[in-house]
Amino acid sequence: MIAAIYARKSTEQHGMSDEEKSVTRQVEHAKAYAATKGWTVAEEHIYQDDGISGAEFVKRPGFLRLMNSLKPHPPFQVLIMSEESRLGRESIETSYALKQITDAGVRVFFYLTDQERRLDTALDKVMVSLSNFASEMERERAKQRTHDAMLRKAKAGHVVGGKVFGYDNVDVFGEPGPDGKPHRQCVIRRINLTEAAIVRRIFEGYASGLGLTRLAKMLNNEKVSPPRHGIHGWAPSAIREMLHREMYCGVVLWNRSQAVQRGGTKKQRKRPVSEWLRLEAPELRIIPEELWGKVQGQLTKARRCYLRGTGGRLLGRPSGVDARSQYLLSGIARCAVCGGSLSVFNRTRGRHERKVYGCVYYHKRGTAVCSNSALVGMDILDSALLHSIQRCSTSGFWRNPCAVP
Repeated sequence: MIAAIYARKSTEQHGMSDEEKSVTRQVEHAKAYAATKGWTVAEEHIYQDDGISGAEFVKRPGFLRLMNSLKPHPPFQVLIMSEESRLGRESIETSYALKQITDAGVRVFFYLTDQERRLDTALDKVMVSLSNFASEMERERAKQRTHDAMLRKAKAGHVVGGKVFGYDNVDVFGEPGPDGKPHRQCVIRRINLTEAAIVRRIFEGYASGLGLTRLAKMLNNEKVSPPRHGIHGWAPSAIREMLHREMYCGVVLWNRSQAVQRGGTKKQRKRPVSEWLRLEAPELRIIPEELWGKVQGQLTKARRCYLRGTGGRLLGRPSGVDARSQYLLSGIARCAVCGGSLSVFNRTRGRHERKVYGCVYYHKRGTAVCSNSALVGMDILDSALLHSIQRCSTSGFWRNPCAVP
């Protein structure tokens, strides 16, 4: 019989040895188990996910390849895993995935217990539910332990997130351990004088009347290094985020959002303000109180210029969060020069207004990021694409790509 292998490791796993945490070791053990059974392992059907949570079912490449291989007919008869939790740690999604595998005629074996997982009887299904329930409970306990540890660090003023522009993350080491090497105790933030000067300049520029796009273009034209040293320069959205960040006025906010599982993948949920952790950190202040207040007042005034409904929903100029794009190629087509997205702009000639596609990086970040000033009529580009799709469809290109030169 032909056997496939699935191995997965989360970033954090408790109650397992280091050897079993490794996907490489899982594959090796699975191959040895297959050899004892007289099965042949197909190398092309070894599926792995390294460092991915068992609660993730949408953005897990190895798992998706495994499930896609089941149709129309699976090329293997046996699937080997170390244990059931490798398939997933969310009870409903895991049970459904297991049902799809067994319904395809594939037998599932766990090499740690030398057992086959069946779904033939009501008792089999109950055992699956109990096993998946235990795995999900362990995941929730691990999540709570992590949150409690992060809460203690945040209250102590330690870094519990990533790097913030304007600050350096500095390691704090304790006494040397038994191995003679000092162990890192925590990470703290320290003001980066060079980046702090850029932050003050952005706040002062906005307070003087410069808009987000003008600020982004100004910084890009002057070759100022952007956050995370991105190759596409400063973006207006990044500057907007900085203008709202209270850390620059000496206040650290934590626990504003929560990771939740919905639809088989991780999403963010905003926590109530009452659950936020707010800590005064005057040593991290970069922006004076007067300048901070002036900028926040202008941001509030700008928000009021946008038409909103009674529920707060944006009605004037909707963002990508508020509504889906009504244009065919927005967010799909890319600039041939810089790789940025094409967006739709309005251009007026006399009394006539026309919608055109153009590079959003050129228009929002300036010529220092992209030199492509070309504009193409939306009707022309959309029509060309639709005609091309229709031509390929009628010529049988989708069934045989070699049919059309």
